[in-house]
Amino acid sequence: MSRLDWRAYVVSDASVLGGRPVVRGTRIAAQEVLDVVDSGAGIEGVLLRFPQLTREAVLAVIQFRLAQQYARDRRHMERRGPMAPGPG
Repeated sequence: MSRLDWRAYVVSDASVLGGRPVVRGTRIAAQEVLDVVDSGAGIEGVLLRFPQLTREAVLAVIQFRLAQQYARDRRHMERRGPMAPGPG
């Protein structure tokens, strides 16, 4: 099984949707895809809403979100410092 790299599918270009991340080769914002996922639709539901996308593109957008969340969480933890008290 090959590894899916979201960077091959999700791109930002200042001339497309003001630089918002989009699915490569489309004007479909990654956030639009994620909104459909957040509404409870599975991959098949997203593909019904955006038939021009592939299954791999949808999975890449989901990976993109996870990568963004990971980076944000990591920055937050680095700002806290090693001796910051944890929850509880």
